[in-house]
Amino acid sequence: MKRRSLLAALAASSSLAGRAAAQPAQKVWRLGMLMPDTAQALRRDIDIFKAALRDLGYVEGRNVAFEYRFTDAIAERLPVMARELVDRQVDVIVTYTSGASAAREFTDRIPIVQVAGPDPVAVGIARSIAKPGGNVTGLTIFVAEIMAKRLELLREIDPAARRVGVLLYQSHPANPPIHDRMGQTAAALGMELMPIEVRGPAEFPAAFAAWQDKKVQAVISHDHSVFALGANAQKLSALAIERRIPLLGPVDQCRNGGLMSYGVNIQALFMRSASYVDRILKGASPGDLPIEQPSEFVYAVNLRTAKAIGLTIPPSILVRADELIE
Repeated sequence: MKRRSLLAALAASSSLAGRAAAQPAQKVWRLGMLMPDTAQALRRDIDIFKAALRDLGYVEGRNVAFEYRFTDAIAERLPVMARELVDRQVDVIVTYTSGASAAREFTDRIPIVQVAGPDPVAVGIARSIAKPGGNVTGLTIFVAEIMAKRLELLREIDPAARRVGVLLYQSHPANPPIHDRMGQTAAALGMELMPIEVRGPAEFPAAFAAWQDKKVQAVISHDHSVFALGANAQKLSALAIERRIPLLGPVDQCRNGGLMSYGVNIQALFMRSASYVDRILKGASPGDLPIEQPSEFVYAVNLRTAKAIGLTIPPSILVRADELIE
């Protein structure tokens, strides 16, 4: 009796093992991370993104793998690295700022999730916000509107400001809508804009020298990572402080010495973008996924910088600030 039971158990075990061996291995999805910055600068954002993916069931080494391409804020590397990821035939490309436009040049098939970037309709990589129609979806920060909002904040902190420099990244696809939207706001506020496009930190001093010659009273910065993060942001801020010029730009720039920021919570966008990747990997077409606008905005004021340039921030600004840097 015992022998028959043992044989039956062994047979059942063998059958189960056979069925398990016959099951296909779990697919490992490959995500191309096209990041227009340094690995160090983006470590926190990428960790947040990966944590959000884990909450959705994607575990690195088990069912998802990441192929990173960091440009180290060198614009010329972006199209090269975009092409590399397309050639690698990754399942999804995740990117931000101008990365979506760069990747779209090389593929209309691989889904592209934009974490944060310019209006994809305005730059010609989506048909509409509600139904993009192509292979690009994700989130947009509508940087033109944010830049215009910074002009309005400037009027609050310095009603006398009339001549305003605008710092833009050279040939960025968002530049034309920025010119249009900021131009409308400047006209309504009685301001004159003096935009300068640069390619990197080596050109920052010349831009500020040109603005000083034109007696610019403040500078509004684009959100490009070249202006927002690390040593570049510190260099920009130092140039502005040296000339006692208010510098208004993205949140990370303010934390690195800029005077003030009105911008989006980038970490929240990285977290939210994980849901786009999840839906695409489960079969959704990126062209059917509406592009989202951010719902979390951040006011930040650097009180150290305000003191350094001799500017008193109005109480109406201070009470609305989400972050006061002292």
